[in-house]
Amino acid sequence: MHRALVVLLAACTATAPVAVTSIASAPRAHDAPARPAGALRVMSYNVNFGLEGDPQAIDAIAQAHPEIVLLQETTDTWRDVLVGGLPQLPHHHFVPPKDLPAGGIGVLSRYPIVSAEELPSVGGPFAALRVVIDAPGGRIQLLDVHLRPPMSDGGSWVVGFFSTRDVREREIAWHAERLDRSLPKVIAGDFNEERGGLALAVAERLGYTDAIAQWAGETRTWEWPVGSLTLRFQLDHILHDGCFVASAAGIVEAGRSDHKPIWADLERVDAALISAASGQLGCSGR
Repeated sequence: MHRALVVLLAACTATAPVAVTSIASAPRAHDAPARPAGALRVMSYNVNFGLEGDPQAIDAIAQAHPEIVLLQETTDTWRDVLVGGLPQLPHHHFVPPKDLPAGGIGVLSRYPIVSAEELPSVGGPFAALRVVIDAPGGRIQLLDVHLRPPMSDGGSWVVGFFSTRDVREREIAWHAERLDRSLPKVIAGDFNEERGGLALAVAERLGYTDAIAQWAGETRTWEWPVGSLTLRFQLDHILHDGCFVASAAGIVEAGRSDHKPIWADLERVDAALISAASGQLGCSGR
């Protein structure tokens, strides 16, 4: 992310139109491939609270045919529109925003939701959501996150770039510690940082793999016009523990949110094989 700050500062002094990006520009849109038999397609999407009810979001989600969707920045209106527009995902749980309009979070699922627990913030302004879903092959747990934006308390993005890195690190460490180690684990959402950030480093040390980085490289998941500039970064991620392998993943080039929907096909790995290979019980990822 240091390279991102360098190009951002440089661009702020430019007089001609500039596309600021630390990663690849937006790729061409293409349909998500058919989901392999035995895989579970998980999506994450920050829908943008300011666009609540936008029907293009429904189309963006539906075209990838996800079975579980983790959502950020939902509102009551978003909840009603998403639930009504996606009947193929009949199970849902939403936590409305409290202090900030961007603080809502939710999940849609093809499969029954066994439990849903809101996890309070430990430094950032947004809560997380831990859900257990009765998926094919057995229960899994998913952690839906919206980590602290890189903005200081005084509203500075430049200061916040440096001052909020350790906040996101604490957030992900605290939330991950509260996951049930006996269940397969997925952590997904708006991390508000790219690869190389401290939160993603914590997740990697805990044994998680980023399916988006694995399959989409450094392709951006977020973009925002600032005057003559366009900022583009990969801020959204789908992480899985050793109970899964990602057989495919991608970014949906649709919707009007500043974030793009991201998805991953996750296939279960036989726990016995993991134990034999690692000499430990259960899946990796603590």
